[in-house]
Amino acid sequence: MDSEDRARKIAWRGRWTLGLAAAAAPSIAHADMVWPALFLEPRLLSVPVVVLGLLIESAMLRFGFGLSWRRSALLAIVVNAVSAALGFFVIPLAGIAWEFFPGQVLYAIFDLGTFNPFTWTANFLLAVAITTGIEAACLRIGFKLPWSRMRWGLWLGANAVTVALAFLSFAIEPANDQQLYYPWLIG
Repeated sequence: MDSEDRARKIAWRGRWTLGLAAAAAPSIAHADMVWPALFLEPRLLSVPVVVLGLLIESAMLRFGFGLSWRRSALLAIVVNAVSAALGFFVIPLAGIAWEFFPGQVLYAIFDLGTFNPFTWTANFLLAVAITTGIEAACLRIGFKLPWSRMRWGLWLGANAVTVALAFLSFAIEPANDQQLYYPWLIG
């Protein structure tokens, strides 16, 4: 390998490292403007919400699909990892799409700002729909689990509870307490 190829390889690794570091930082840190989905996203990825969500969804897989506890826990971890990776980008994008389209109409009609009950409700529903869709697709396509209306409803309910926990964290700790929600960032 000549020195030019080596330099290209090092530069490529550097760009990937920088990109991964930027993606791993909380999305709210990258915002020049703020909308409710940017406040919600870090809470969805917070330690208490992730742990409780994994427990809820593992139980749902155990009792709703009749899987063993071990397989239920494994599938919950895998589908939530995929959901977190995709949701990290999709949920804030869905939130900004809300802001530019239906949100603008509501703001004009009711003379509201960005942080209003309609927008928070829309962000809740969008987050539930997005996480449910991603996770259900992983379970159905990736793991070939059979689906029925009852199982869709159970999975939707499990995701609604998990997203509700993220919203509840605003009432418990309104400020973005880094130590509670991101202990790995504290040096």
